[in-house]
This record gives sequence, C-alpha cells and structure tokens, in this order.
Amino acid sequence: MVSRVIYRPFEEGDFDALAAIMQATWHSETPNDEYNKLEATYDLAHALSISSFSQVVLVDGEPRGVVLARAASDRLPYAAAWDHAKEDILQQMWAIDKRATAGYLAFLKNEERVNGRLLEQSGISGSDQITLLAVSETTRGMGIGSILLDAAASYISSRGAKGAFLYTDTDCSWKFYERRGLKRAAEYRATREERKLLPREMYLYGLDLSA
Repeated sequence: MVSRVIYRPFEEGDFDALAAIMQATWHSETPNDEYNKLEATYDLAHALSISSFSQVVLVDGEPRGVVLARAASDRLPYAAAWDHAKEDILQQMWAIDKRATAGYLAFLKNEERVNGRLLEQSGISGSDQITLLAVSETTRGMGIGSILLDAAASYISSRGAKGAFLYTDTDCSWKFYERRGLKRAAEYRATREERKLLPREMYLYGLDLSA
C-alpha cells in the first residue's frame, strides 16, 4: 500500500507525536515512562525555542518526522513561550523523579559546555544551525530524513547564509550526515568520568551552502 506523505510547517497539534518519536529515540533510560515522556517534551520544547524554521512530515496523516533550523538573521518570536513551557515541564519532572531530573540537567550543562568547545574548535561563525532532525523508526528508509535536511538547508540558504552546522554524537545516526555531504568540523571524546552523562563522542558537522 502506498503511503500518503505531506510536508508542512510545525503545528501545535504535532507536538505530542513528535515528542513520542524523540522519546523512543533518545529518552528511555529510566523505568518511569511518564518521566521519560516529560524529558522528551522538554527536549522538543527547547529545540522549538531556538528555531525559526520547521518542516514536519505527515505519513497517512500522522507526524513521523521533523526538522528545525534557524538562520543567524532570524528573530525567535516564540522563544519566550517555549521557555515558559520548559519551566512547567521541568517542575513536573522534579515532582516525578528528582534524581533523574538532576542527572538530565547535569547532562544539558555538560552538553552545552562541549558544544561551545566544538563550535570554537570548528572555526564556524554565526548561528545558522540545523537544530533538530528526528524521524520515526517506522518510516526510516523512505528518504524522509534527506528531504527534511534539504528543506532546512534550502531555508537557511534563502536567508543569505553560505553555510550551516549541526551537533550530533554517537547516540545518533551521525553517518547519515556524512552520506548527505556534511563534513565533520570538530569532535570531542568524553572522558571516562564524563561518559556517565555524555555520549562517547560528540561532533559538529558543517554544511557548505555556497555552491
């Protein structure tokens, strides 16, 4: 049976389905499914707060993937609303599992530290960034990830940027980006102590939009 595939900007009604994709992919470490769901919703809300472009793929009417991005020249008109949502989600996380929440916040702090080091090491300037790419396992192999990535790149290029970057790591399908022509511009290997929180290796990939 041929699936009906539609691409369009993010709508608020997509949020729960996209958070579920992120939960299945990156947020399933604790035995408490309710907490894991909240952690994924926090992650998605954060990505939305720092993004100005979105493209969601619907397969037979259901959200099955998303890409978010921002161009350096863009304003972020919804950042405050998403930041407020993050505060509410975080309070719910604390109420369910304080230890897991503290661990997650420690991860975010260390991730931010390493990402800053990666950006400095890469020599890339500006904030033209692909901030999130997530595709449901049920629809991988359909070329959806490539189409979403191309949509984000086209948007950033249309805003006058000559390049863009993204962060990824060994907990993600980082080889996908190399197959799509992105070049690794910086990398970081976590210490043994850091591996309690961070992936084994973290990367910054650059995308040339000058051609």
